[in-house]
Amino acid sequence: MNHQRGKAVDTADYYECIESTFEAIETRLESLEDDIDVDTAEGVINVRFTNGVVFVFSRQPPTQQLWLATPGGGFHFVWDDVSQSWRDTKTQESFWPKLQAELAAHTGCRLES
Repeated sequence: MNHQRGKAVDTADYYECIESTFEAIETRLESLEDDIDVDTAEGVINVRFTNGVVFVFSRQPPTQQLWLATPGGGFHFVWDDVSQSWRDTKTQESFWPKLQAELAAHTGCRLES
């Protein structure tokens, strides 16, 4: 993946990045101490926590983005080859720290780094 920050990635690269990220999301969420309910279908991961909170992760191939919806809002991330991470389109915050903060704020769960 040889694209630059701010440029669209190759479609195959996008799918490679999003697929590995979705696998990592599922693996890391399964390690939480909360008894979560995970439903995966059609490029979307719905996660319901024991306190009733729902997080939704979705692939957005037309925009080559990863979207995260939580009670704290909707966040859109694009792949940044320079940092090798998904970055918020508004704040440039990295995906994993943002997910950790949202989990802590809304579920009390702590995601292992």
